[in-house]
Formats: sequence, structure tokens, C-alpha cells
Amino acid sequence: MPDTDQPEFCLDVILPADLDRVGVRSGSGISLAQRMAILKDKPWEAGRTLNVTFLDGKKSVQKRVEAIAHEWSDVANIHFDFGPNESSDIRISFTFAGSWSTLGKDAEEIAFDDPTMNFGWLKSGTPEFKYRRVVLHEFGHALGALHEHQSPDVQIPWDKPKVYEMYAGPPNYWNKEQVDLNLFQAYEQEHTNFTDFDPESIMLYPIPASLTGGQFEVDLNSELSAKDKELMASQYPFDPKEEDVLFPNGDAVVNEIGTHGEENRFTFTIITPGLYEVETRGDSDLVMALSGPDDPDRRVAQDDDSGRDYNARIVETLDQGTYHLRVWHFLPRTPSGSYTVTLRTVD
Repeated sequence: MPDTDQPEFCLDVILPADLDRVGVRSGSGISLAQRMAILKDKPWEAGRTLNVTFLDGKKSVQKRVEAIAHEWSDVANIHFDFGPNESSDIRISFTFAGSWSTLGKDAEEIAFDDPTMNFGWLKSGTPEFKYRRVVLHEFGHALGALHEHQSPDVQIPWDKPKVYEMYAGPPNYWNKEQVDLNLFQAYEQEHTNFTDFDPESIMLYPIPASLTGGQFEVDLNSELSAKDKELMASQYPFDPKEEDVLFPNGDAVVNEIGTHGEENRFTFTIITPGLYEVETRGDSDLVMALSGPDDPDRRVAQDDDSGRDYNARIVETLDQGTYHLRVWHFLPRTPSGSYTVTLRTVD
């Protein structure tokens, strides 16, 4: 589907066996439905690294998708290993219409040669905010998240005749039953974990005032909201860890990662704004993610192997405030063990 300014919505794959259980009628034979609430039996195990493979698509587009997807790992204890994996949990294509994803562990029920996620709208020239909106949204589904407008807690004053009329046209071309499944059907409380309705959720469709008689409106969301982060963090909790302290131009801090999926956390405070370098040294295959200042959820930068001997290295201009650094092991079957972290000013 060409990239346009019109509303673009996905048909996220839900297995037919789930339709009755969560309160969606299955008699129609439709196996696609929109679904931030989380179905209780769909998330993966906390701390797991999901193998992700691109089945097709341009390298430049793949790179942009990968960079954005990792942002879920900044707020939740779940990781993505992108590469030609022998056993892939998530398989991404760009060749089918629309954008969609299976829901959490439903991906395990999809034939191994078939995609579990698709980005039909993303092209080389697609604006960054559209990449962010679509990629964060679909990877939210891949982690088990439902659509926010179908949360058990939502009450939207839809003007249904106008909704049917709008979605019958481009770019969706949905019939009445598809609109019912994708917008009006709410999921039952007993099967979901959910927060209060969140109009800023990445999992929410934009809702123009024209579809609610002017009583309700939601803009396009392209960032993770505070409640998105809170709910996903509760679903994939981090093991409590004591943070090591880094000092600008101080001694290197020694730490250790013993197994794949393990991570360490560091904190440091910048008094004098300027250009700083954070770098790991050692034989371990590590990734770093830096957030702040004074906000552990505000992502500054992430790096894999741009340092010496393929270590992780981040060079950024930092303002005053407290920063948080996460370091974790990147690829299975690659070296782990002790390493050092340094924080230096750059002349």
C-alpha cells in the first residue's frame, strides 16, 4: 500500500481459537482482528531474547525497523536478536498489504516459512514519525499487547454509521464485520491485564472527532506513553539489580555478565555539560543503552560494536543531570564474562 497521509491501520493476526475465549465472535470465519491491554496467556517469558529475522526488504528499511524495535527493551525485560537465525520467533516481511503482527506467543503457531509480522507501508522515504508509530505498535502486539481502544476499560462514544462509512473506503476497505472486530469489540476483563484507558498509548488508533459526534478525539501517537511503559514493564519485569556508579574521568568500573540475556545497570551524574564517551572494554559481546537526564525512560543512545575491538561505545553531548546505563549480552553463543566501563570527557 502506498505511503499516504490517510489513516493507516493494521489487521493484527489473532488465532481463530482465541476469538470466542476473549469475547469476539468467531462464527464469521474471520481470523484477523485488531487487538494497551495484554492477554494474560500471550506474553513471552520475562528476560527472554526473541530471535528476529527479515524475510525480505531493503537493508536501509530493515535497519530503521531494528533501531526502533529495541526501544521496547529499554522499558521491559525482553530483548531482540536480529539476524539470520536458525530458529526465528519473529519473522518480518514487507511484501504484503498493510501492517500487522501476530499476538505474543501466537507466533509459535505460524508455519516457519511464513511471516509473523509485516510492514507493507514502510518505504525508504517514509517519514520517521510513521516508522516510529508503526514499528512500536506492531512490536507491542508481538509482545502481547492488545489495542487500547478495545481494552475492557474504554468507553468511546462512536458514531457507528460514520465509522462504517469511513472504513469502507481507502486505505482499509473494511466491511461492517471487520469494523466491528477491529474497533467496537472490547475484550473481557478476566482474560486481560490492563491499565486505565490511555489516550496517549502507542497501541491506540487515531480517533477523529468526526467519528464521535465531536465528543472525543485522539491524535496519531508515535511514542511510547508512560502507561505503555508501565504495563509492559510489569509484564516483563527486570530482576532487581543494584546500580554501579560511574564517575566522569574516574577509574574503570569492573563488572561481569555470565549468561546470555543477563544485564547490568550503571548510573552517573553530569555536573559540567559537554561531550562525553562511555565505552566498554573486554571480550564479551555487549550492547549499551543510555537514558536521561533525570529520566530513566528517556532514551539518549544505544550502541553495539562501534568501540575498540568491537566493544560498545557511545559519544554524546550530555546536559547536567543523572543518567542511567544498561549493558547486556547481545548474541547467544558469543563470549560473555568480565568487562569494564569507563566514562570520559572528550576534548
